[in-house]
Amino acid sequence: MRLSSVTTAVCISLLSVACTVGCWYRADLLRSEAAWLMERGKAQAAEYATSFDDALATQQLETFAKRRAVMERAHLWQRGQSLGILFAVAAAVGAWMLHMLRRLNGELDEASEELETERSSEPVPVRASVRPSRT
Repeated sequence: MRLSSVTTAVCISLLSVACTVGCWYRADLLRSEAAWLMERGKAQAAEYATSFDDALATQQLETFAKRRAVMERAHLWQRGQSLGILFAVAAAVGAWMLHMLRRLNGELDEASEELETERSSEPVPVRASVRPSRT
């Protein structure tokens, strides 16, 4: 495993975290807008309760429809946030695994080099077969 694979996995993890933060920020803005629309709808309901004007009831229903659309968009951004978290965690685990494999590979290389140096420094026994000479 080369260092580039670990670096790539870390970069993917950081990019996923950045996307997650962006999704959270956008969803938070939409939730704020939805809260404002809810308060506006409540005010319209209070005004309708005092006047019983059908135009106010229609405005209130339109406000709640807008709030629902905003909340649906916020929900989509929250899904993106969840996916970003999943990708970030998966990439971080992948980077850690690649790092551990790289370390293991390095330790195995060192162990095999030590084994080779030990084998080369050992004397090799030479067995010469000596035949008695016939004279």
